[in-house]
Amino acid sequence: MISYEPVRGMEDYFGEKAQQIRFVENTFRAEVEKAGYMEAITPVVEEFNLFSIKGGEELRQTMYVFKDKADRELALRPEITPSIVRLFMNSLQHYPRPVRLYYVGRVYRYDEPQLGRYREFRQAGVEMIGSDSILSDFEQFEILSRFYSRLGMKDKIVIKINNIGIYRRIFEQSSIDDNSQEHILHLMDKGKIDETIKILENSLKSNDLIEFIRSLLSNKSENLNEIINNAEKIGIRGLTDEIQRLVRLQNLVGSLGLRTKVDLSFVRGLAYYTGSIFEVTVPGLPFSIAGGGRYDTLVEIYGGPKVPSVGFAIGVERTLLAIGEMKPSKPKVIVGAVLLEEAAMDYGLRIVSILREAGITTVLNVKEIPLSKLVPLHAEQGFTHLIIIGRREKESGKVTVRELQCKKQLELNVKELVSRLESWNGCQ
Repeated sequence: MISYEPVRGMEDYFGEKAQQIRFVENTFRAEVEKAGYMEAITPVVEEFNLFSIKGGEELRQTMYVFKDKADRELALRPEITPSIVRLFMNSLQHYPRPVRLYYVGRVYRYDEPQLGRYREFRQAGVEMIGSDSILSDFEQFEILSRFYSRLGMKDKIVIKINNIGIYRRIFEQSSIDDNSQEHILHLMDKGKIDETIKILENSLKSNDLIEFIRSLLSNKSENLNEIINNAEKIGIRGLTDEIQRLVRLQNLVGSLGLRTKVDLSFVRGLAYYTGSIFEVTVPGLPFSIAGGGRYDTLVEIYGGPKVPSVGFAIGVERTLLAIGEMKPSKPKVIVGAVLLEEAAMDYGLRIVSILREAGITTVLNVKEIPLSKLVPLHAEQGFTHLIIIGRREKESGKVTVRELQCKKQLELNVKELVSRLESWNGCQ
């Protein structure tokens, strides 16, 4: 027997909920296009090794992986950044850099479903490929600031910031290989500080270096200048540069009026980050609603040249959970059109077409029941107006209008009707 429930961890959306999802997506599109980003649409299905080359085989446990009829190993994408990098390498390497791309699409992860965690969900994100300027990092925050301002959320969010380059510098100059680095960063991401330190004690020869990392992971000091002084004593080449870049980024982001928190123990789970990383959080929610960072080696890992890049993605459903109840800025006009007799249908259909051309939602009544029943039925279903058109209206060139919430009835010509509906702001 067929189940009418969607697959576990996935949802059906319709009506108001579907409109809210599209509203968030369209708001995102509008803001990123203002910043010069070009939309990219990539396949939901990709080769599995596009994700496993950096993430490792353990990714299988959290992905939908399968073989097609040609025995190719494929996957439903768990994120979209690798697809964008593949697109860049395949089609856009000749474009002037930086290449600014954005996307809106579905992604799939085989996680245990819970609040804010789904197996199918929507991401909207941007990628700037081909710039290592700190201004390209800053632009990510500027876009986030405008986007969440448009949603009325700017004062609610807190952005957590770090620079994973601090740890990369230490690991690289301590001859820790890539696989070991990813394992250590994975432990950091899970908050397993004791286990992390234990591994580092076996890998690092300097007690001062181990204590320096311990102080970062415990986040004991919020004074970045003090951390710079400690880093200078250790003598790791480029380490102070990475900390100073974090200081510069924090100062730039502060100019946007965003609430930020530097957290030196913060490490994002994705393995390809090399520099600044950040997550957008809302106090009281157990998950982030957006996140991103700098990934300067991913193109190189895929076999291309070294191309510095940075980007972020928002979770659409998570953003909606953070918003809570969405209240429209003004009541939406929904018109029901009742054509009383066949002789007036040509005139009535022309009125319906005019209203729709004006962007007014107009629903043609097809129920063959008395007008006395149609009026309360439309009111119950949330219609704001009912237009009634018969032979009399056709002959006079007017329309009978009932404002259902205000319990008013008017006779208007077409121009008056459109103007009244466009300016309607509820019962006065």
